[in-house]
Amino acid sequence: MTADAPSDSLRDVYERRAELEYADLVSPDPTVDRKFAVVTEELGRHLPARAFLDTGCGDGRYLAALPGLGAVPPRVVGTVIAARMLETTARAAAHAGVHPELVRANLERLPFADREFDLVLCVQVIEHLLDPSAGIRELARVLSPGGTLILTTDNTWALITRLLNAPRWTTSWILGKRRSRVLISFPHSHFTRSRLTRLLEEAGLSIVRTRTFRFSLVGSSERLRRTFSRIDALLPDLGIGDILLVVARRPPDR
Repeated sequence: MTADAPSDSLRDVYERRAELEYADLVSPDPTVDRKFAVVTEELGRHLPARAFLDTGCGDGRYLAALPGLGAVPPRVVGTVIAARMLETTARAAAHAGVHPELVRANLERLPFADREFDLVLCVQVIEHLLDPSAGIRELARVLSPGGTLILTTDNTWALITRLLNAPRWTTSWILGKRRSRVLISFPHSHFTRSRLTRLLEEAGLSIVRTRTFRFSLVGSSERLRRTFSRIDALLPDLGIGDILLVVARRPPDR
């Protein structure tokens, strides 16, 4: 449980990322931030819960959202690999009146016993792991029988966003500026629906449902992002959204 896992080698990278991108408190507007809107709606469907774990809790936005979604679970835990992120998480949660246990931990090896949590949230984490299958096995391990996992990651087939941004990305590539604004380099992979569901099933979980959502234009205004969110909410799931969401469950003991 405490031995090094592959992504432990990236702790310094994520501490730097936390300093640059996660220092400030945020209050996401669900009419603009489509990911926040979809995840909080899904999370609210699975409350109340006995013990809730947010793995890779980042700036603490989902922990802070709990009071507005239903009864706050008696036990609330948040983990993230960077200690600097936990400072922001703690401030966000306290501001919302939530008092979670906050633990610096790598998803590839969580410091919890088997079957501790009946509701686990993992938003945009596994695509940043050196060993995503290990992270998924850990999510399954800490989930109690009958418990639910809500997981999101980047979708390989994000076709609308690719089309919207193709002119800009092509121009940047031609000019040699495609990654000129990247300040920190870290793992970033994408998943197909079939690959992700296979990894979850191999970890012993049953798939409840999957969906994709959101599309985006780099540099778009808040007004345009709000318009995109309204359109996305009306569209059927064609499998080509930016984000892939899976709800999975650990089968009950028999």
